[in-house]
Amino acid sequence: ETKNVLFISDLNGINNIYRLDLTKNQPPVPITNSLDGLYQLSISKDGKKLAFSSLFEAGFNIFLLNNPFEISLDQKELPLTNYVAGLKNHSKDTDKDSLDFEITKEDSVGNSDDVSYYTGKYSDTTDVYGDTVKIDFDNYVFGGNKPLNIDSTDSVNQKFNLTDNLDPNGNYKVNKYKITFTPDIIYANAGYSTLYGLLGTTVLSFSDILGNHRLIGVTSLQIDLKNSDYGLAYQYLGDRLNYGLEGFHTARFIALSQGITSSLYRYRNYGAVGSLSYPLNRFYRLEGGLSYLNVLSENLSNPAEPNDEVSFLLPTASFIHDNVLWGYTSPIDGTRYRFDVFGYPGFFDKTKSFYSFLGDYRTYFKMGIMYSFAFRLSGGYSGGNNPQRFFIGGIENWINRNFATTGIPIRSASDFAFMTPALPMRGYDYAQEIGTKYSLMNMEFRFPLIRYLVTGPLPILFSNIFGVAFADLGTAWNNNKDLRLFARNENNEVVSKDLLMGTGVGARMFFLYFLLRFDVAWAYNVQGFGSPKFYISLGADF
Repeated sequence: ETKNVLFISDLNGINNIYRLDLTKNQPPVPITNSLDGLYQLSISKDGKKLAFSSLFEAGFNIFLLNNPFEISLDQKELPLTNYVAGLKNHSKDTDKDSLDFEITKEDSVGNSDDVSYYTGKYSDTTDVYGDTVKIDFDNYVFGGNKPLNIDSTDSVNQKFNLTDNLDPNGNYKVNKYKITFTPDIIYANAGYSTLYGLLGTTVLSFSDILGNHRLIGVTSLQIDLKNSDYGLAYQYLGDRLNYGLEGFHTARFIALSQGITSSLYRYRNYGAVGSLSYPLNRFYRLEGGLSYLNVLSENLSNPAEPNDEVSFLLPTASFIHDNVLWGYTSPIDGTRYRFDVFGYPGFFDKTKSFYSFLGDYRTYFKMGIMYSFAFRLSGGYSGGNNPQRFFIGGIENWINRNFATTGIPIRSASDFAFMTPALPMRGYDYAQEIGTKYSLMNMEFRFPLIRYLVTGPLPILFSNIFGVAFADLGTAWNNNKDLRLFARNENNEVVSKDLLMGTGVGARMFFLYFLLRFDVAWAYNVQGFGSPKFYISLGADF
C-alpha cells in the first residue's frame, strides 16, 4: 500500500509543494517549481484536486492542481536560490566556528609595517541557531501534559510560582476568557439629506480581542439631548446566529408649509431594536427583529398646536442574497436582492395598524475591466388602517433639490417614521408621486469617462471620473382601480399619465471625502422629452 504526504517546504529557498512516500526510505520529490511562494494547501476528499494560494499580479489568488499524486517533474531536486546557495557555499569555506583575523599597524602615510597589531576572533553565525548564541531559558515554561519539576527553593519560583497555576490533579489551570473592550475605530462622517439637509455624526466602535463582542456608539450633539442624535448598539458575533441590541434617539427639524406660511417642526424618534441574523451560507441569510418606536411631532413655531405622538411595536423579517463585487464607485458584478415584511398589529392604537411587503432585486453585468451594466427592479405594497406611504421622483441626497409638492411631503408622525423614498427616478422633481404602493425599474450603463486629465492654466489633476447612461421607469399609487399608466391628451394622443419615464447621462468622481454625482435627465411622455433637470448629489449608485 502506498502512502503519500503532500507538504510545503522551502528546501530550495522558495515555498514549493513536495510529495513524500511514507513506504519508501527516499527523500521527498518536488511536484511544483514556482518562482512565487505557494501557501495554504487544501485537497479534495478523493485526492484528485489540490488547491493552493500564491501571489499573482500583486494579489493573492487561488490555483488548482489536478492529480497531485501523479505529477512527476524532470528534476528530483529544485535549483537553489542565490541566497540559499550563497549560504551553503559560505558554510563549506568555513569549517570551524571561529576564524582568526589580523589587523596590521599602519604608519602616518598608510604603509603597513608587517607587524601584527591585534589578533582577535569572530563568530560564524551561519551554523544552527544556538551554537554561538546562548540564551538563559531558566525563566521559561514549556508546554506539556506534566508540570515541570522545579525545586521550590529555585529562584525561578520567585518570578513564576508554578503551583499557583495548577489544579488539584496537577494540570495547568484553564482561566475563563475575560471580555475586555478596546477601540477599533473612531471617526466622524458627514452627509447631506434631501429632506433634512446637512447631517454629521461621530462613530465610536469597540470590540474584544476575539471580535465576538462589539459596541458601537453614535453621537451628534446639538444644544441639549432633546435636540441631538445619539445611540448605543451591542452586537454578539461569536456564533452562527448573530444578535444585537440597540437604543437610540434622533431629532429632525423640518419647515412644513401651511398655506402661505410655514412652521418649523421638530420630530423626535426614540426607541430600542432587537435584531437577529442567521446566514444560510456565504451569500444567503435570514434576518429578523423587534422594534419599539416612539415618535413625537412638535410645532416649534406654534407651541399651542397639540403634539402628535404615536408608539409602535414593530416585528420584521427579511430574506437576503448578496454576492456582488464592488468597483471604484459602485457594484460591477453579481446579484443581490432582499424581501422584507413588517408591520404594526395595533397593540397601542388600532387606527395606526399597517403591514408592508417590500422587494428589491439588483443584478450587475461586468463588461470588460471598467465597464458594467446595472439592472434594478423594486416594489412595495402596504395596507391596513394606516398604510405606509412611498414616493418616487428625484435622487438620493439631492443637494439642489426641488420638490414636486409644496415643501417636504411629511404630514404626520407616522409619515416621519415610515414614509419611504423609492429612488432614483430622474427627470422629475422630488416626491413626484406618492402612494401606498410603488413599482420602480432602473437601468444604468457605467463606463470610464476620464482616466487622467491635467488642466492647462491650473495644474489640477482629474482622474478616475466615471460616466453613466441611464433610464428610469416607475409609478406610485393608492387604489389599483384608479391606476392609469397611459392616457390620451386633448389631441387624442397617447401619453404617459401615472407612469414616470426618464433618461439621461451623468458623471461620478471622488472629491475630498465625498463621492459626487452629476446627472442631467429628461422626462419622457411617449410624445417627446421634457426640459432637462440637473442633479447634484452625494453617495454611491444603486
